[in-house]
Amino acid sequence: MKILVTYTSMTGRNEKIAKYLADYLEQKQAEVTLEQIIDTDAYELDDYNAVIVDTYTYNDGEVPDEAKDFFDDLEDVDLHRTKFAVLGSSSKAHLHFGRAVDYFTMQLNSSNGEQAADSVKIDQDPDKNDFERINRLADTVLNSLK
Repeated sequence: MKILVTYTSMTGRNEKIAKYLADYLEQKQAEVTLEQIIDTDAYELDDYNAVIVDTYTYNDGEVPDEAKDFFDDLEDVDLHRTKFAVLGSSSKAHLHFGRAVDYFTMQLNSSNGEQAADSVKIDQDPDKNDFERINRLADTVLNSLK
C-alpha cells in the first residue's frame, strides 16, 4: 500500500500531526511518502493508493498560500478513484474553523477521488483524543485499501 501524506504547517502543529500519521501508517506496514504540499505534484497523486492531506486554515478560512498551487492543480487532475482523507489543525476561536480542510475535501472529491475517511479537524495542538481520531482516520484509510 503506497500512501502519500502531504502537509503544510505554519506553526509546526500540522507537521507534527503529519509525522505522527506517517509513523502510525508505517507501523501498520504501509509504504509512506511524507512531503510538504509545496513539493507535491497534484498530477502524480494517482501513483499512490491513497493520499492524505494535512492542512491548516489560514486567516479568514483560506487555503494556505503555499498550498494554493497544489489546490488549484487539483481542478485539472483525474484521481481515478484514488482514496483520500483530509485533516488539519485550526483554532475554534476563528469563525471559519478548519475551512481549508473542507475546501480540500471538496476539491479532492471533485477531482474524482474517493473519500476513504471522514475529515478530522483539530483545535490547536492535538491531545490524546485527537491522536485517537487520527489513528481512526489512518485505520479507515488502510481498511479501504484491502
